[in-house]
Amino acid sequence: MQAISDNNKLKKGLEVYFLLYILLQPFLDITAFVNLPVSEPVRVLSMMAGVFYVVFLTAPSKGKKIALLYIGAAAAFFALNLINNYIFKDPFSLVAEITYLTKTAYVVMMIVIYYFVIEALYSRIKWKALIRQLVFWAISVVSIVMVVASITDTGKRSYGYLAKEGHSGWFFSGNEISIIIGMGFGFMLLAYMVRDGEKESLWKLPLVGLTIYAALTVGTKVALGSILALLAVGILAALIQWWKKKGWHNVVVLPVLLLLTVMAIPYTAIGNNLDLTISQIEEEQEAQQDNDPANSPGGGSAEEGGETADNSTGGTSQSVEQLLSSRGDFFDAQLVDYKEAVITQKLLGMGYGGNYEGDPKLVEMDFFDWFFNFGIIGFILLSAPIWFLLGRTVVLIVKAKGKVFTPYFLLTGTAVGLGLGAAFTAGHVLSSPASGFYLALAVVYLNFETYQLYRQNSRESYHFR
Repeated sequence: MQAISDNNKLKKGLEVYFLLYILLQPFLDITAFVNLPVSEPVRVLSMMAGVFYVVFLTAPSKGKKIALLYIGAAAAFFALNLINNYIFKDPFSLVAEITYLTKTAYVVMMIVIYYFVIEALYSRIKWKALIRQLVFWAISVVSIVMVVASITDTGKRSYGYLAKEGHSGWFFSGNEISIIIGMGFGFMLLAYMVRDGEKESLWKLPLVGLTIYAALTVGTKVALGSILALLAVGILAALIQWWKKKGWHNVVVLPVLLLLTVMAIPYTAIGNNLDLTISQIEEEQEAQQDNDPANSPGGGSAEEGGETADNSTGGTSQSVEQLLSSRGDFFDAQLVDYKEAVITQKLLGMGYGGNYEGDPKLVEMDFFDWFFNFGIIGFILLSAPIWFLLGRTVVLIVKAKGKVFTPYFLLTGTAVGLGLGAAFTAGHVLSSPASGFYLALAVVYLNFETYQLYRQNSRESYHFR
């Protein structure tokens, strides 16, 4: 009996820890920026504690059996990936490979861990409100740090290209902090909009405003696009609230925030960077037009016998290349490596940076990096928890006949979509503990939020376990 009591105390203690762990995120990121050896050990130990929680402290269930099989399969795969690349990859850096494997495992395991943490809390506390508030304060800390870094001019530049402006504050990467702010802002709007009374939410507006300022300060398209998308969805949610007679002031406040954000863009770092991108695209298109034989004095159309090169896609591809920050070059290099790799590397992956010569380079588009670095088997295995939970979310939406589409569901779903979109186009999510943590949390949150809404709108018995 004493052992059971001790296990229950340990279980609840770890659940409390993983809630507080949400608040700890920005402080871990700051320690990484100032080169304190804190964030990596804490995150690795937290992952190990979470796996211990799932394996030894959660109650037996079908879900736990699946989780145990998955954890075992993931561990076996990482070992095979490492051994295979040790044999076939030259040069091979053991430290770089293990570091990359650990970062990737962390994001995937956080999905598994928070699934069981939220499942345990589901019927005991108001878990949605608590997680919203915890993320709200975590992102508020990020925003305050960004403001202080701007005032003191101590922020790290987002770009090495001097003509571009923007900084990532006291955080390691502009891309990572952009994604963190982007996904976190969805939870901030949730925490602001879900209220018992108007006075309770209005005091949060200054912190919401600081987060918008922080996004514009970073200078990346991901941060700006996320803020604009979430404000637009927030306005839609506010209109639904107003139509259901559940408050009217957000119908005024959120459009004003969106208008002020758009008006501020030309005077911020992202405004400068967008101007540079547009100018570069226009210059390249003009150069291509000047080089087009059809525009030369002796040129003519194909029907007139003039020889013309097919440049119909050239301008577009150059424009896309600018928008993707030249990631296409890294993609082409990885694709060549993958085609030339041995069959086991095609299946298990080429490891960090592929079969590189010189310095390893990632595509920085996470799904492509996962495919090249972990192969066909690894890509399917590692992405399985994401697609499994999102697939179950879709099933619940269908079962509920769309009744789960509440204003708050729209914001959560948008935050998840932005995180996955960033992983596909901009990287620094699926193998980045700092930003990947928020995607893992958001995917699990959306899954259980949909389940709760489904149960509220259906009498049908449906169980996860």
